[in-house]
Amino acid sequence: MSRRRAPLELFAPVRAPRTQDVVVEQIADLVNTGRLAEGDLLPGERSLAEAMDVSRGTIRDAIETLQGAGVVTVSPGPAGGIRISSIWVPDTLTIDPRPLSLEQVFELLEARRVVETRVAQLAGLRATESDFAVMRATIELQRANEHDRMRQVLGNARFHRQLWRAARNEELESSMRSIYQHLGSAFEAALDEDAATASEGIGIDLHEETLAALMRGSSDEIEAVMDRHLAYLEARCERHYGRARIRALPGFLTGRGS
Repeated sequence: MSRRRAPLELFAPVRAPRTQDVVVEQIADLVNTGRLAEGDLLPGERSLAEAMDVSRGTIRDAIETLQGAGVVTVSPGPAGGIRISSIWVPDTLTIDPRPLSLEQVFELLEARRVVETRVAQLAGLRATESDFAVMRATIELQRANEHDRMRQVLGNARFHRQLWRAARNEELESSMRSIYQHLGSAFEAALDEDAATASEGIGIDLHEETLAALMRGSSDEIEAVMDRHLAYLEARCERHYGRARIRALPGFLTGRGS
């Protein structure tokens, strides 16, 4: 029988979020995907607790977090309640703030390539006119706020979440949320130090191209557009970190054949 001690490097940190964090993330995602709009009144604490299978205390703590972030307001009395006060969900609620190693950043970019293009192609098959309208509204919000750096970043995140939602596959949507949750801090760092994006809206034209391809429903066109779309962040990360991606990407991940 082996007596070898397993190396510590085999073990990774356990990242189990608190139940409160999951409630916050769910409500934030409903706002980001356009299913909750500014002014909407949420169900009461008791009803939310029953629907989400958590305690009222957990709901109360989550609502306090959302209120502190400016996403909801809470008014007392029969005419009051919990109301969505802003569609701009701060990235502090959706991004993992823990620093990433350089290898992790590029692994996440690679994972994004593998998954998001296929998610977009599914969205091209399954998206409804309502999905297209929500994405169009987000692009218009970005254009209206193209000199507001924070809202540009948040608008970019909204568009991608709406794209994943349109694919109608909860497992893939969850995978993309996880990738972006961990990649978010690297995305912001790369953009903050990139003078080329200082005076332009973040990805607005790419979002326009992506939406147009989705509406036409051509898988080949969607793949070509997503290649350009994903390369936007990849190029900025390469410039920010001063090196190319860890491994050369095979053709089937770049839209240029095998």
